Amino acid sequence: ENSRDDVSYVKCDTEKHLLQSFLTFWEQHKPDVITGWNTEFFDIPYICNRILNQFDEKELKRLSPWGGVFSRSVYQMGRSHQVYDIQGVAHLDFFDLYRKFTYTSQESYRLDHIAFIELGERKDGNPYETFSEWYTKDYQSFIEYNITDVELVDKLEDKMKLIDLCLTMAYDAKVNYIDVLGTTKYWDILMYNHLRKKNIVIPQKKKHEKSEKYEGAYVKDPIVGMHKWVMSFDLNSLYPHLIMQYNISPETLMGSPFKKDKDITVDKLLDKKVDDSIMQSLKEKKVTLTPNGALFKKNKRGFLPELMQSIYDDRVKYKRLLLEAKQEYENTKDPKLEKDISRYDNIQMAKKISLNSAYGAIGNSWFRYYDLLVAEAITTSGQLSIRWIERSLNQYLNKTLKTDDLDYVIASDTDSVYITFDKLIDKLPLQGQDTGEIINFLDRLAREKIEPYIDQSYQELSEYINAYEQKMQMSREVIADKSIWTSKKRYILNVWDNEGVRYKEPYLKIMGIEAVKSSTPAPCREKIKDAIKIIMHEDSKVLNSFIQDFRSEFMEMKPELIAYPRSVNGLAKWTESHNLFKKGAPIHCKGAILYNYLLKKNKLTHKYPFIAEGDKIKFLHLKEPNLYQSTSISFPTQLPKEFDFDSILDYDIQFE
Repeated sequence: ENSRDDVSYVKCDTEKHLLQSFLTFWEQHKPDVITGWNTEFFDIPYICNRILNQFDEKELKRLSPWGGVFSRSVYQMGRSHQVYDIQGVAHLDFFDLYRKFTYTSQESYRLDHIAFIELGERKDGNPYETFSEWYTKDYQSFIEYNITDVELVDKLEDKMKLIDLCLTMAYDAKVNYIDVLGTTKYWDILMYNHLRKKNIVIPQKKKHEKSEKYEGAYVKDPIVGMHKWVMSFDLNSLYPHLIMQYNISPETLMGSPFKKDKDITVDKLLDKKVDDSIMQSLKEKKVTLTPNGALFKKNKRGFLPELMQSIYDDRVKYKRLLLEAKQEYENTKDPKLEKDISRYDNIQMAKKISLNSAYGAIGNSWFRYYDLLVAEAITTSGQLSIRWIERSLNQYLNKTLKTDDLDYVIASDTDSVYITFDKLIDKLPLQGQDTGEIINFLDRLAREKIEPYIDQSYQELSEYINAYEQKMQMSREVIADKSIWTSKKRYILNVWDNEGVRYKEPYLKIMGIEAVKSSTPAPCREKIKDAIKIIMHEDSKVLNSFIQDFRSEFMEMKPELIAYPRSVNGLAKWTESHNLFKKGAPIHCKGAILYNYLLKKNKLTHKYPFIAEGDKIKFLHLKEPNLYQSTSISFPTQLPKEFDFDSILDYDIQFE
């Protein structure tokens, strides 16, 4: 029964009739772009293979306006997949778009889970043991389930505009839509078009041997513990601005005449212990120096920093237009402005992603312009910039507060520093003042004292290394009354102000802690966040009571809710014929091998899927000893009730 005006139901007598109707519909609508969820590895290959099974290649070619449909194999997630290229039709798998353009890891990438995270909606579960049984026993709800699949992807695009973003980036760079999902081809074509305007012929592509790894970003060992009154300062678009500052470009590179890791290092530049004759010669020869010893010409701006500047300026322009349109919409509520807001937001985001992906291309050995010296010039310059300002700020605060060699920089990471101003607050008549007053004071301090000092300090660095231009700019990000650091990249901030946006109630900015890690069970993530709030505002008695209450809840939860999410790799490597798994197998791999074994043994392969290489799974601890001599059991989405594992699931270890 079809009660919806927006759904057309076409009844087909046979599979051949169904496929013919589908091909006719396809030809009538002539799609330019197709999407779906995991359609590259499932839906499209399945449809193409069924057409080949029922007809021949001539019918298959009807999918392409140019008559070209080609099969190929790709190796991904530890196994080979068949995919089809339909010439003249761009296939943008929303699964790939979501993973490319969202920057948080999810415990599962099933459509049901992502729709719940992004939309708060879920698909209806299968009420029967198999899809075949569902299809035959309740055809109506089975059809509705499939319609929901399509609608969820459509709703995701309505909310996130990822296809719009992809098309914007493609038109901007003059690449095919699919090339946006990569990095090297995208930037190769961007550079080609930029140079073509200047009548410059690009070099032939060379085979590069990436024989050695190069240094990455600098991350300081943090001062572990709780800290009060913390402000963070961030460098603006670090890598693009380093390229501009040092005039880093293939044609400006002069090589390195220095002994590696000896004459020129980050530490030597920090301490200003590089030979004076070397530093003097930079000005004479009109070159700038990066901390890996690379020299770059200053007499002419390189094409790469020129391109970076152009993209950056465009982004600033469209971000300004976006903010103006948003403000005007707030004032007038004119619906016409919504299109402008969406358009400007897409363009500025496309520019931002382009800028941030440039370094990924430059550091890729398959890139036309790859050079180890250039890639390392960028990362070591980043190390110098962040360590330089860490040292400068410590000197400034020690002098201001009349302390001796105290470290006020709790942590620094790539392009950010986190500084405690607790001692300053103690010295001023602010103790006992309203939190808002202290935040106002810190905000003024950042704008009127800290940021100008940072600018002055970076100007000094720029002159020392004879930079092409000074491009390092830092601005205040968060103000937090309390913070906790446990190790590198693992911290909690109780944030009251973020980039000038003031909150009535603070929010928790959490990085690397189990509360935000996708490898932590979802109910535990929420409770850990609640526990952190208690740590920030209550005492240990309240915290202990909270933990015991949650422990009682936890012991009653379904196994699927409390299992640890993981990705499984190395199944073949860890499988052994006589012992099931080899010694030293990771705990979640052991569980996956046992799960696959029990599916076969209990003849359940028609009902539950095998775990394959690269799958997202969940695992549970088992009580020992047990019949299976395993410490765990894994499963894709549901622990088969036929395994009868309830009595040997170890909830105590799972909670710990």
